[in-house]
Amino acid sequence: MILFNKHISNFTKLNIDDVPVEQAHGESGFRQVLVKPEYVSSRYLEAITKGFLKPGNIFDWHIHQDTDEIFIVLKGEGKFYCEDEVVDYKENDVIIAPGNLKHKIEAGGELTNEYYFIRVKAK
Repeated sequence: MILFNKHISNFTKLNIDDVPVEQAHGESGFRQVLVKPEYVSSRYLEAITKGFLKPGNIFDWHIHQDTDEIFIVLKGEGKFYCEDEVVDYKENDVIIAPGNLKHKIEAGGELTNEYYFIRVKAK
């Protein structure tokens, strides 16, 4: 993965296998922060993360203030809740949650669910 860095004139290269895995959402799941704001010149990108959630676990209700979240399902299946709506998701689905809306993710199936999350600031 090659990323342009606004603080240096060279590019940044990362390998996902080398990015540390950390607990996320109150220890219900895990994530790797792949792209941080300091890696790119855009002021609108908040982060790109890879998330992991075991079946039955939940990334509980939360809001991204003035930040849209694009959620790409790499592995697994489950339910995505946004305000009063709920949809089933499966591998290869893409869900877009507009900023300021309360949402949560519940992993189902038998495999650890894996996702990419891309968070983009509105302003």
